[in-house]
Amino acid sequence: MILLERVLHLRTAAAATDDAYAIRQRTGALVTEAEKVESLLKDVRQIAGGMAELRTAGILPDGELAPADTDKAARMLRQTAAALAVQDIDAPLDSIRAHIKQARSLTDSLRQTAGHAWAKELNRDIPPINEDLVDALDKSGMNVEQLRAKIENAHGVLDVLRNRAVPQSGDVAKLQTVRESLRSCGEEISRIVDPALARVIMEAQEATGMPLSSITPEILARLAQLGILDRFRVRLR
Repeated sequence: MILLERVLHLRTAAAATDDAYAIRQRTGALVTEAEKVESLLKDVRQIAGGMAELRTAGILPDGELAPADTDKAARMLRQTAAALAVQDIDAPLDSIRAHIKQARSLTDSLRQTAGHAWAKELNRDIPPINEDLVDALDKSGMNVEQLRAKIENAHGVLDVLRNRAVPQSGDVAKLQTVRESLRSCGEEISRIVDPALARVIMEAQEATGMPLSSITPEILARLAQLGILDRFRVRLR
């Protein structure tokens, strides 16, 4: 009798263990799907904000990615979240997963279109800066630290913006500020050195040096005006 009771006790314990394991597995599956829904909802909100930023700035054409598109994705995800909340512990998750897959596909399409418009805007009208020339001016003895800091700050902001798949609120204004800053840096460089003088200064930094014919009276006068004439020497080879 004691042995029989022991066997029954062990069987009961084993069944309970199996049930606990199954419950943990099922609970884990439900949590995983819920986390997917929450992550996609976050993405949709981010994309909607980016679309609004692009549309306000006139970057996203009318009729392309209407707000209804993001509303549809968000509505689909909220309905899936509600279905998960009342899902029976042993009901199959095939339908839930199919809805999540559909919502993910729509979200990816929205992100791709908005991201393409943002990338195109990021690469438009960024003024080129000859940073090699700035380095050459520095080596020539000119104080260009403020100019260099301004250029580095603008490029730093631009790198942050380029690392975003879609813009955040205020990013278009930041991009315009970067353009204006780099444009003013380019104008400042042009005021400091004209193309002919820039070529001479850069050639002077090369191991081969610059041709003697480049040292014209005008170039000498400009070097003197900049206060760096004494930094240049003639070496015969």
